[in-house]
Amino acid sequence: MYLKNVMNFWSVFVYLLSIYSYSQQRDFFLSSSISLESNSLNGLIFKDLSTGFIDDNQKNTILNQKNKHLINFELTNSFTFKEKIKNNLYYKFSFNDVTHVNAKFDNDLLKLILKGNYDFQDETLEFKNTRFRGNRYQQFKLFFENKAENYDFGIGLSYVHGNHNFTFISNNASLYTAPFGTYLNLDYDINAYLTDTTDFSLFETNGNGIAFDFSGSLTILKHKINLYLLDLGYIFWNNNSNNIFVDSSYVFNGVNIDNIFDFNDSILEISNVLNDYDNINEDRSSFKSYLCSNIGMKVSKKIRSDKFGFITYGVNTRWQPYEDNKKLSFRKIRQGFKESDYKPFYYVETEFFINQLSILPKIGYGGYTNNFNVDLALLLKKNISFALGTQHLEYLLNKESSYGIGFYFKIYKSL
Repeated sequence: MYLKNVMNFWSVFVYLLSIYSYSQQRDFFLSSSISLESNSLNGLIFKDLSTGFIDDNQKNTILNQKNKHLINFELTNSFTFKEKIKNNLYYKFSFNDVTHVNAKFDNDLLKLILKGNYDFQDETLEFKNTRFRGNRYQQFKLFFENKAENYDFGIGLSYVHGNHNFTFISNNASLYTAPFGTYLNLDYDINAYLTDTTDFSLFETNGNGIAFDFSGSLTILKHKINLYLLDLGYIFWNNNSNNIFVDSSYVFNGVNIDNIFDFNDSILEISNVLNDYDNINEDRSSFKSYLCSNIGMKVSKKIRSDKFGFITYGVNTRWQPYEDNKKLSFRKIRQGFKESDYKPFYYVETEFFINQLSILPKIGYGGYTNNFNVDLALLLKKNISFALGTQHLEYLLNKESSYGIGFYFKIYKSL
């Protein structure tokens, strides 16, 4: 599916190039990126997960690393068209197709997933603060920018077409396994939000939203200082969405079977095992989810050299509170930084040349991995420029020391 989406974007890109080939003031960009990151699961685990088997040593390594685990997945395909209007004024239109999923959970939940509950007899496993969420949407962005010699300023507005969203929040949950497994005691306080589950097509319309961009830079003593806020927005999901709230406890003593020869799958159906629906509150109504916003600052300086282009120092952070219908407040602003699960990412990047080839290394610390990351891109500058890169070079060099895997490519044409 990823390759199919990439090919579709490439077809649009080539078509638009043929239409606007006469112009001298237009730029076209096509990009695609995919990444999988964690603060605790290293590259060897990613490799083992792809085979469907993790040995006991690997399981113990995972469980001994951290008490809280984070996994983040992003897939983005983008097309951008930029044109000069007049003098220093430019506009830019972009289309982004985004799938973003992340999860945060305590070590006890991972114990249950990896080992089951046999090893935890007469123990209570805690699952509080477990959170999963996923967003899929398309973004149509119009951005205006004024560029001058020593400063520039830009503002953008996006319409967001929402396809699907799921959110699972465990405020409090625990599982007690009695000795010899004679019974299980499950306590849970869960909120869940789901868009319409009757149609899971990729481009289904389940919500609409807006987002804003702000960017400004100032050049002082040959250093360009840039501040930005990107994709500050939300999606309102329609009234066919499911809002589920559960606060209950359940004791499971097994299933009584009078005649072993009458045993069948229906005996183990969830409706026959969990008959307590009194504490499940469900309604169909709209809810709001926030986009993942990027907020940051970077300082760049051009290097007067035939071999080097620039050097940049920067920091990026993200803002994304969990879904609810409360009004935006200072408390929610603080909450959004915390619930994004993204640590401030500090980085330095540069560019150096070998003939028509540009090499762009970037070293950073933080982000979803809360660790060191090495980004490396190769840019071939010709009539149509191509860039191929990875957000985690360390995965290719030493999987055990890498906590992420990712690749991207970009195509650029100036007319």
